[in-house]
Amino acid sequence: MDKTIRPSTEDILSKGFIFIMAITCGVCAGSNYYNQPLIYSIAQALNTSAEQVAFTIVIGQLSYAAGLFILVPLGDLFEKRSYICILMCFTGLAQVGLSLSQSLPVLYSFTFLAAFFSIATQVLVPFAAGLASPKKSPYVVSMLMSGLFLGILLARSIAGLLSTLWSWHVVYLLSGMLILACALMMWLKLPVSRNTHRMTLIQIYRSLFTLATHQPHLLRRGLAGGIGFGILALIFTTMTFILANAPYHFNDFQIGLFGIVGLAGVFATHWAGKQISAQHENKVAWICMCLLILAWVPLFFAQHSLTAYAVGVIMAYFGLSAIHVLNQNLIYRISIQARSRINSIYMTLYFAGAASGSFIAVYAWRHWGWEGCVIIGLAMAIISFAIDRIDFRVMSRHKDELSSSES
Repeated sequence: MDKTIRPSTEDILSKGFIFIMAITCGVCAGSNYYNQPLIYSIAQALNTSAEQVAFTIVIGQLSYAAGLFILVPLGDLFEKRSYICILMCFTGLAQVGLSLSQSLPVLYSFTFLAAFFSIATQVLVPFAAGLASPKKSPYVVSMLMSGLFLGILLARSIAGLLSTLWSWHVVYLLSGMLILACALMMWLKLPVSRNTHRMTLIQIYRSLFTLATHQPHLLRRGLAGGIGFGILALIFTTMTFILANAPYHFNDFQIGLFGIVGLAGVFATHWAGKQISAQHENKVAWICMCLLILAWVPLFFAQHSLTAYAVGVIMAYFGLSAIHVLNQNLIYRISIQARSRINSIYMTLYFAGAASGSFIAVYAWRHWGWEGCVIIGLAMAIISFAIDRIDFRVMSRHKDELSSSES
């Protein structure tokens, strides 16, 4: 149990502070996506190849996945306000270090550190939800997740704009300073929490493996979602390669601005939430998985038609955003008491999939070009669809068995 020392929930969770927490979530999560439109600018500054710089995307995704698995469960060990602020301070300092990078090894090192500690949002969201009353909790979570989503979405455009006006160094310097400022705000505004029931470090990590081995449903949803996120990572990792070269020749800002088409995800999450509330989970899964497959038809023409490229990105972003909402709703039903650890396992698989997608994108682009990326992306979508169908079939069989035993 987590006992929080606070004057009153309503005094703390004012609309203004909820908005500040939403901004904090967006700033922390978005900091991992600044590099995507800056690949060529950083490569030119460090006198290296674009493919080598693009590997920072892979490092960031892998590091974030490691942070989700290693650091998020430790929120059950430490006082949450201090833990959140310490994580944010490490992230902010690493971002400042990125702004000072003058070589590829230094860039890789600070990218790893910045992404590893940026999981503070994954501790802040459930903490904030626990501060709220049951009636207000969904509103708080939705606001913070909206901030997180918009932060990721706008990060590419903001990074491209700042890089075009000044330099890529400024992007990371301002990011680091902003994260440190948000950490100070969280320290001043968040209440102190005390754990009345404390698990040991061994118990926490042992429970993670127990959940992973005894909940195949959780693993299947994590794999389906992770492969889906890998598809999106493949698309966004290669976006700079496509748009910076012929026939488009976009600059950093234009590349970042193109990422705004991902706003489709905002509508997808709202639609998915309504459908899931109406118990139409299978319908959501069918539509979203089909979108992830069909998106590769217009994406195939990405190097020839900007409109087709945008349509394909929108289809993929809509499909993944909705399936992510569905997955979270499904896995949270496994256990109320173990939701944070369940979320840790799911999100680790989710971002491990993104890291794999980014790595595949860089490798495939170098060896087979965009056509190779399309073939691999389509194959990933089909595999994700197959895992999803197997999981729903198992869930349906399990429901039938429960109904039979009750009757």
